[in-house]
Amino acid sequence: MTSASLEARKTPRQGRSQATVEAIVEAAARILETTGPAGFNTNAIARLAGVSVGSLYQYFPGKQALIAELSRRNAEAALSGLVDVAAHTAGQPTLARLRAFVRFAIAQQAERPRLSRVLDQLEEGLPLTSDARATAPAILALLKPVLAAGEAEPDALTLDLIAGDCLALARTLIDRALDGPASCAGLEDRVVGALAGYLDGAGVAI
Repeated sequence: MTSASLEARKTPRQGRSQATVEAIVEAAARILETTGPAGFNTNAIARLAGVSVGSLYQYFPGKQALIAELSRRNAEAALSGLVDVAAHTAGQPTLARLRAFVRFAIAQQAERPRLSRVLDQLEEGLPLTSDARATAPAILALLKPVLAAGEAEPDALTLDLIAGDCLALARTLIDRALDGPASCAGLEDRVVGALAGYLDGAGVAI
C-alpha cells in the first residue's frame, strides 16, 4: 500500500461538498467507536453518513484513506493545541508548564478515547505521513525547551532521551486511565507526579 492510496481523492470547495466530507468522516469515526474495525467498511460508513457509496468514493479511495484522514485530524489537533499551550505558558516555571501540557493532553484524549485507541491500532503498518508517530518529533521539539529551562540543563542527547521518556510515560498513563478500570480521578496530579519523579531521578531539577 502506498501513501497515495491513503490520500483524499479531491478537496471539497463548495459548502455542500464540505458538508458531505464532514458527514463521511464523522460516520467513519462513530463506526470505529461503536463497532471497532469489525464493522468498519465503506458501505456502513456511507449508510450512516446518508450518502451513496459512489459519493464516498468521490472523496476517499477506500476505508484506509478514512483512517488516514481521522489520524491526520487527531494529530494536527494535538500538535496545534500543544503549540498554543507552549506559547501561553512561556516564562512560567517548568513544573507549571508540564502541568499545562498534561492537562491539555488529558482533555484532548478524553474527547473520544475509544476512537483514539482504535486509531492507534489501525495506524500500525500504514504509510501515514501525518499521524501520532509523525507528530511525535514536533511534540518533542516543544517539550525539550521546557525541560531544558530547569536548574540543571542536560546535554542535547540526554535531553532527547528524557523528553521521549516523558512523552511515553504521560501517554501510557493517560491511555491506561481512559481505557478502562483505572480511575480518571486525580489523573492530572498522578501524571504530573510521575513526570516529576522521573525527572528528579534523571537529574533534571524542575
